[in-house]
Amino acid sequence: MIDFPLVAVVLAAGKGTRFKSEKPKVLHTVLGKPMIWYTLYSVRWIKPQKTLIVVGHKKEEVINAIDCDGCQFVYQEQQLGTGHAVYTAREHFKDFDGYVLIVNGDTPLIRGETLHNAGEFLKALVRYEGANLENYRGYRNKSVAGIVITARLPSPYGYGRIIKDKDHRVVKIVEEKDATPEEKQINEVNSGIYIFYAPYLYQALEKLENNNAQKEYYLTDVIDILRQEGKYTYTLEIPDYTEILGVNDRLQLAGVENILKERYITFWALNGTTFHNPQSIWIEFDVDLSKDVEIYQNVMLQGKTFIDEGTVIEANCIIKNSKIGKNVRILANSYIEDSEIKDGAVVGPFARIRNNAVIGEEAVIGNFVEIKNSIIGKRTNARHLTYLGDAEIGEDVNIGAGTITCNYDGFKKHKTIIKDRAFIGSDTMLVAPVVIGEEAITGSGSVITKDVPDKALAIERNQQKIIENYAEKRKKKYEKKD
Repeated sequence: MIDFPLVAVVLAAGKGTRFKSEKPKVLHTVLGKPMIWYTLYSVRWIKPQKTLIVVGHKKEEVINAIDCDGCQFVYQEQQLGTGHAVYTAREHFKDFDGYVLIVNGDTPLIRGETLHNAGEFLKALVRYEGANLENYRGYRNKSVAGIVITARLPSPYGYGRIIKDKDHRVVKIVEEKDATPEEKQINEVNSGIYIFYAPYLYQALEKLENNNAQKEYYLTDVIDILRQEGKYTYTLEIPDYTEILGVNDRLQLAGVENILKERYITFWALNGTTFHNPQSIWIEFDVDLSKDVEIYQNVMLQGKTFIDEGTVIEANCIIKNSKIGKNVRILANSYIEDSEIKDGAVVGPFARIRNNAVIGEEAVIGNFVEIKNSIIGKRTNARHLTYLGDAEIGEDVNIGAGTITCNYDGFKKHKTIIKDRAFIGSDTMLVAPVVIGEEAITGSGSVITKDVPDKALAIERNQQKIIENYAEKRKKKYEKKD
């Protein structure tokens, strides 16, 4: 956290015209979360006293989508530039003897550590007395207006160039369209992230003008206004330029998403997870991996997913909001959502587990088996072509190929219970509600509509009838017709 008084202002009012979308720009998703979520996460990491979010285009949609306890929303009725956006929030820091962090909601790669370092750098510049809020005694170096975070881009096209004097103070920030050929050669660019001394910022905002072709109020003009008063803005150049990349269209969105995904994969790889063909793997923020997990190509790990030690996820699997135990094998092309797979189980290939299903220890759920809202006991096998919905199945049960729990009567879902060590013959239809007792057996091809007692055999099918020489008789019949 930053240990001096700080208010954060997050700019999230823009429509994002280049997205060609009705959705507000900051709500376009990066690895499953709105891009502004990442910005707010970094801001919360430094624990400002207050977080103000400036909203405009479809403000209700933005407000409803943002999960930010304690945040305050400021409405910018007309989008008249970044300076105007901050101006709309100025009353919230009118009498604030501290600092204002300004950050764009479309910079999802900025790290909380970087914002913290920016605060530490500013603290060194102003050399205020006191180390925390309790004994803070005011601003000392009155010539320091604030700082702007910068970076050097390999290709700075489209970004504002930083022009500095010999003392590393910002003289001006020149936008791409206004830059001279010499200025365009500068590759140190503006991130759009600032920390200003609040009283200075408040006064400068009152002096902003929109004397430009766009008739907009630019926040960068604050730097020049303060400079004319002998109050200077300094730069903090960060080494990782990707942190300041903004998102103005869908191509940039894809690029930022890839960078963020690479960060996560790097983190987990360094903490003991093996990734095969990592470029093809999708992994989201809330995923939690243990050591000795092995993940193959084209796997998607989404939502709040936890994968424990020694588990292998084969190619083309999707796992969402699920808990996977130790030494589990998820075979290729399987889908698991909102479920739990316990230690030593095997799932797949081509299995689907969903709706709060629980697969017990060392159970086997095989190819083209679907489990929905069911509990599968230890060492139970359902290896082929089976649907088990709304079922409670005990331990050491064998489910034959083609078994179906008929759980829905057109109006209501009903439960099937299969007790320990039962044997369900292939192609059995279990019409719920129904209970199959311990060690009970169902004959293949049966339609079971009544409870089966423990250790009993239940068979429901017509007696087989054999007609001798039927093929020959049928052949002669058709020959006569011809």
